Amino acid sequence: MPQSSRLASQTWQILAETCSDTVRDAVAGIIQRDKAALATRFYSFMLEDEGAKPFLSVTTVEARLKPGLQRWLEVLFYHRSVEELAAALALQRHVGEVHARAQIPVNLVARGLRLLKHEINLRLLNTPLDRNDLVHAVLYVDRLTDVAFEEMSAAFMLSSERGVRTDEAYRMFAAGRDLALEREKQSVAVLEWEARFYRLLAAGASFDDIPSLKDSEFGLWLYHKAPLLFDETRELALIGECVERIDQSLFPQLVFGRDRDLHSDANRALAKAVLVEVDEIKFLLRSMFDRLVDLDVGRDVLTQLFNRRFLPSILKRELSLARRSVNHFCVLMLDIDHFKRVNDKHGHDAGDRVLQQVAGQIMNQVRGGDFVFRYGGEEFLVLLTAIDADRAQAVADKIRQRIAELDIPLAAGHTLRVTVSIGIAANDGHPDYQRLIERADKALYSAKDAGRNRIATA
Repeated sequence: MPQSSRLASQTWQILAETCSDTVRDAVAGIIQRDKAALATRFYSFMLEDEGAKPFLSVTTVEARLKPGLQRWLEVLFYHRSVEELAAALALQRHVGEVHARAQIPVNLVARGLRLLKHEINLRLLNTPLDRNDLVHAVLYVDRLTDVAFEEMSAAFMLSSERGVRTDEAYRMFAAGRDLALEREKQSVAVLEWEARFYRLLAAGASFDDIPSLKDSEFGLWLYHKAPLLFDETRELALIGECVERIDQSLFPQLVFGRDRDLHSDANRALAKAVLVEVDEIKFLLRSMFDRLVDLDVGRDVLTQLFNRRFLPSILKRELSLARRSVNHFCVLMLDIDHFKRVNDKHGHDAGDRVLQQVAGQIMNQVRGGDFVFRYGGEEFLVLLTAIDADRAQAVADKIRQRIAELDIPLAAGHTLRVTVSIGIAANDGHPDYQRLIERADKALYSAKDAGRNRIATA
């Protein structure tokens, strides 16, 4: 017998021996009558907790979390058979997995459940139960809540351990890429920003039109990809400090300073300080790459894109960034239209060529800080960082057009054209990354249902 079924049977047996129908009905009656009030009390308490605030918003609580908690209470305390109890415990495991994906600390869950037990037991004191039944009712609530937490915690730990292994595998994969090429690419990105700065400085032109270093191509890579690749190394933190000094102190003085004479001694000193910081960034960048071990694992062999197994690691980090600051991001889910026809008519070699060409076109249209995954079969997933829904729509449409215009070479001089359907989902603050993927997937199927070769937004 599986461990979960054994736990359900054991719990059912204990409850059957200690709880009468009167006790069960009293607790179920409280839940039925006060589930909305219990949910309100629970989330009022959690919204006041500094540790819980990053995972909650008033809109999310009202729209989804309160109704979800009410359903959770019903499932846990309304069961009338061992099968219903087993289903209730299965729900606890699902909740634990969601909490792990959202990185909600276990101690917050324990704190919330303790509050719920207290609130339910307070209400039991106002029921007509005699002393003996009242004691059993309190124990009934405690036992069910504790068993639920046990199942949630077990699922949370298992999912978290898988996540840690995946995070490590991602770093191994990233380390296995062409590090020399990546180092040169990011060094060039820094040099391009520096060269633009030099040109403006030499021409005595305004610095208003140059982007901040954080918003540059290098900045997007630094804040979104580098932490996954280098695991928060010392050099990475020092580079971040250099970027902050340039963007938040030196650069604003050049752009908005009172001295509008760009050739003044004060401005020359500021410009020199900027270039000193840039030189430090280049030195730290070289050191950071030199320290990385050369490993080669985990990429999609056909397209050379990220493997979907690394998606949780990357999405969790983007959600964490979004919680700490106003940082929008979007997910695109792409599917090659009628791909089976390609394989059936032209063979699997042609299908592989189509996948490679489509992957290349997607990569050509995204930025250095974005992520592209071979999600499975003919599906691709694109994570667009630091972008709002309108700009994501423009990127998606550009990808769609470029693929539709592409002549894909086949054997014997033949060519083939394909189209893609795309679903877009913008991060709405929900802490579970799986929900974001599901929204993008639903939007994708809306695009396909509407005729294919088009875009739909969640």
